[in-house]
Amino acid sequence: MDVVDFVNNGVILTNLDAKSKEDVFKALHEELYKKENVKESFYGGLVKRENEFPTGLALSNYNVAIPHTDAEHVINSCIAVATLKNPVVFQCMEDESKSIEVSVVFMLAMGDAHSHIEMLQKLVSLIQNDSFLENVINAKDKNEIIQYIIQNEKLYTA
Repeated sequence: MDVVDFVNNGVILTNLDAKSKEDVFKALHEELYKKENVKESFYGGLVKRENEFPTGLALSNYNVAIPHTDAEHVINSCIAVATLKNPVVFQCMEDESKSIEVSVVFMLAMGDAHSHIEMLQKLVSLIQNDSFLENVINAKDKNEIIQYIIQNEKLYTA
């Protein structure tokens, strides 16, 4: 499956007004839980894993976070996307003593380890493209983000 398929199964929140990464986790968890994609335990799993293994990525122009947790908290594999009204602080994946301000979050909810690794690789290919990230961050709604993912995913699978 492609990234866009998992995003379509998940949720997209644009211009989310969050004060912390926990606010982002709560908002995305609530929406995924309503869609019966994740268990109630998903939020706690996210927070625990994020504290142990930070997911903030400092990229050239925009910083991204790719939080995730164990498969035991997932019912249906999907990806949740949140663009943030104002950046929130995440710890850097490469150096957890560093804090970075993140503008977009791609939250993975994967039911098995193989698909988790594959989606992570595909997402990393997408987010390394600054124009893709800029378009996603500036998107007004879910449909725009889906279109940017479709357009850019074709570039990496062609």
